[in-house]
This record gives sequence, structure tokens and C-alpha cells, in this order.
Amino acid sequence: MPDVRATAAIAEFVVKSRFEECPAEAVDAARRAILDTLGVMLAGAVEEPARLVRRVVEAEGGAPRATVVGAGGLRTGATWAALANGTAAHALDFDDTNFGMMGHPSAPVLAAGLAAGELALVDGPALLHAFLLGFEVETTLAEVLNPAHYHHGWHATCTLGTLGAAAAAARLLGLDAAQTRMALAVAASQSSGLKENFGTMTKPFHAGHAARSGVLAALLAREGWTASEQALEGPQGFLNVLGAGSLKPERLATLGSPWKILTTGVAVKPYPSCACTHSIIDSARELRQRHGFRAGDVAEVSVGVNASVPKILIHANPRTGLEAKFSGEFAAAAALVEERLGIQTFTDAKVQDPAIRALLPRVRVSVDPEIPGDLERHMWSRVRVRLTDGRTFEIGPRQVPGHPGNPLSADQLREKFESCAAVALSPERVQAVREMVEGLEGCPDLRSFTAIL
Repeated sequence: MPDVRATAAIAEFVVKSRFEECPAEAVDAARRAILDTLGVMLAGAVEEPARLVRRVVEAEGGAPRATVVGAGGLRTGATWAALANGTAAHALDFDDTNFGMMGHPSAPVLAAGLAAGELALVDGPALLHAFLLGFEVETTLAEVLNPAHYHHGWHATCTLGTLGAAAAAARLLGLDAAQTRMALAVAASQSSGLKENFGTMTKPFHAGHAARSGVLAALLAREGWTASEQALEGPQGFLNVLGAGSLKPERLATLGSPWKILTTGVAVKPYPSCACTHSIIDSARELRQRHGFRAGDVAEVSVGVNASVPKILIHANPRTGLEAKFSGEFAAAAALVEERLGIQTFTDAKVQDPAIRALLPRVRVSVDPEIPGDLERHMWSRVRVRLTDGRTFEIGPRQVPGHPGNPLSADQLREKFESCAAVALSPERVQAVREMVEGLEGCPDLRSFTAIL
């Protein structure tokens, strides 16, 4: 790899950045991402992965200094809160994605930011700024490593999210450049996450682990912990080891110029399942609604996908709700059976729904060489439905709602947040949280915000 001082360059960027110099549109995008992530974090807090993590937190957690979201007032040590909140945010696979990262940028960064922010007694603008910095670090590193990194089997939400979480925590805890280098170096050694665990509780754990690792790395660095000054760029460092033989180190020069939250952007999920299923769901639903057929009229469904997708949608015959989130076959069948697809669709009970089970064998997912392979469009699909009377209907590859080029409106985003947050909070508190996020720049004390979560 060319002589690139990645560890030092990222640390300098994190320390020198000034909130008042961040573009207003980037701050607005961060605010929208935080609102969406808090909503799915609250909804995810009642899911089994989040509940199991909280059992360990309650048994092993530390001093009550940080809030566990949606847990009835539970407070614990900052690293434990980051683990619990990151896991909850990803428990439903309803949290946002980023095309360049090929993962979920907001869950690990926000979970780390909330925990470190409470420790440091920061205000709303500080949280917004730290979120932007963490997002920028993980998505810029993604441009250095991807797509080879992701295709090799690494789950970028965890590997890259750990670095983003560390950057956010380091900024909130007031680390200087040398300490931030150490935090990044420690985080680099904690980066992990395997795609083989998709469709299990370990996938949402990846987001929690990234958040916890980032906070822990920053706390250790604040105490004087040491690590390699070239932990990212060294011969046996993060980039070379996890780069899968393909690196673009020149992309590091784009840190904050332009801000990735405005370029590769944020894709807000309209459905609580893997982003690769969204095009399938959207097209299947539209075909049914446009042509008025019923699931019983369907003879065959053909779903064409990019060559990378079969390594992501790995459960052709799902047995659980978690596996169904990573099943193209289930996505198509459910979209042709159900009027509305939401949290209730991807459950263990719904996977056994007779109407969906009857249609599942008639869905065939295969690689379509005409599906574009670039980072933004590789999740598009082609859906063709053949009916028993011989009629055939098709929708080709296209953008789906929520993607940066076709974003949810402010009202749609609020509707998603409110429906998710209502799973854990009263209507009055849901409205209070939304108003505080939308006015986060005016929040003088982050604890006044986390107190209502």
C-alpha cells in the first residue's frame, strides 16, 4: 500500500473538525438519521436479542452512568449501554444503510455517541457533530476497502462501524490527536463481524459490539492506553488485513470533502428486512396492486438479482423471522400475500403462515446478468410473475423508496419513527422525543434528552 498515514489523518480530522463549519444540509441529514435510528432502537428494545443482552447488562453492568433506551429507566456503564442500544437498534434490521459502506452506518455510531455523550455531559450540537464525524470515518474507510472487503465475508456494520463509533466517542470524550490515534488503533483490533451470522441474533450483536468497542477504545485511550501508531495502515494493520487484496487509499483524502452523508448518503428502510429484499418487496407489491391478482393465482415468481445478492440473501427456506429477513423467496411470497409488510411480517409465527408457505416453492431467485453491479444499484432486482392463466407481468430494476435518490418525505419519516417508538413509549413521550431530535441543536444537556428514552 502507498505511504498513507491513515491513523494520524483520521485522528487529525476528528480533532480539528468544527461543528459550525459543517454544511447545514449535512447536519439536517444527521438529524434525520438520528430520528430514524432512535425509532428502530426503541422498537428493537422489545425484541429477544435486545432482551437477552439486557439480562447480561443487569447481571454484569457497571455504574449507572448511561441510559439503556426503551428499558424502563435502566442505566448502566457506558460500554454496556452502548452494547445494549446498538444491539436494539439493529435487532429488527430496520435501521438505515449506506451504499458505500455496504452496511448500517447509524446504529453503532449513535449508540456509542449516546453513551459517551452522557459520560461527558455534552449538549445536542456535540452529539450531532460526533455523529457526523463517526459516519464520515466509517463511510470513508468503506470507500478504501469496499466492495472487496464486504464480498470477502466481513460484515461492514461491525468492522467499519467500530472505527466510526470510536471516532464519535473520542470526540465526545474530548480526546486530543494522540489519544484519538490510540482509540482508533484499539478499535481496529476489536473490529470483527462475519456475514455467515446473517439471519441470527449475532447480526444485531455486531452493531452493539461495534458501539461498545468504540466507547471502550476511547475510554482506554483517555487513560493513557497505547497501541500502534500505524494500526490502520501498517503492513499487518486494519486496511491490509481486512482489505481482501484491494485497496483505494487515496479515498482517505476525501474525509469531510465532500461529506459522505451527502454523497453515498443514507438509505432509510421502509421494511424491517435486509436492504436487498426491498426492491423485491416493492416490485411484487406493485404488481399485485396494479393487476389485481391474488396469491392463489400465481404459478411462478422469478426474481433476478445481482451476482452479489445470493451471498447476502442466504435463506431460501427460512425457519425463523430472523432468517426471513435474509430470504428473497420469503420477501416475494410475503409481498404477494400480505396487504402491509412491517415488523409483524418478519416473525417466527408469520414464517409458518400457510398462504406464504404455499407460495414459497413457486418463487425462484437467480442471478440476472443485466442487474447493475455498482454499489448503489447492486440491490435492485427484476420481478416477474406468471399467473396460472398464462398472463405474465414484470417490473425491471429500479430505485425503491427510502434510497438517497428517492428519499422518504419528512412526513413518511415521522410516521415510521412514531410507529416504531410507540412500541416502547407512550404517545406523549413519542412526540416529545421527536420534537427534541428535530430541535437537537437547542438541547443544552444530553441527559435531558436521554431521560425520556
